[in-house]
Amino acid sequence: MLKKPAAVEKADFFLKQGSQCDQILAMFSLFANKNRFKILCALKDGDYCVNDLVEITGGKPSNISQQLKILTLAGFLGKKRQGKLVYYHLKDRTVSQLFDFLYEHYGSKPGKGFLSKALEERE
Repeated sequence: MLKKPAAVEKADFFLKQGSQCDQILAMFSLFANKNRFKILCALKDGDYCVNDLVEITGGKPSNISQQLKILTLAGFLGKKRQGKLVYYHLKDRTVSQLFDFLYEHYGSKPGKGFLSKALEERE
C-alpha cells in the first residue's frame, strides 16, 4: 500500500476536524461579500461610522448598515456611540492579523491611515 504524501495527510487531518474546518469556512464566507470585505479593510485602519464607510466603500447606506450588522453579530466588530453617531471597530484581533498576513503576502501593505487619507482626498 502506498503511503500518502505528507500534504495529503495534513489535509485529511484538517478536514476530519469538522467543526474547526467549518468555523474557518464560515469566517471566509463572510469575506466573500465585496462590501463586507471593504468594511473590514477600512476598519483595519481605524474606527468609522456608517456614513464614513458608505463614502469609503461606495456602497448604499442601507447595504452598509446591513453588512455591519452581520459582521457585528459574527463577533468581528464592536461599536461605540459618540453623540448621535455609532462608530465601528475591529473587535476580533484575528481578523486584523489575517489582513496583515494578506497585505504582506499578496499585496503591498498601505501605510497607516491610507483609507483616512483617501477619504480626505475625496472631499
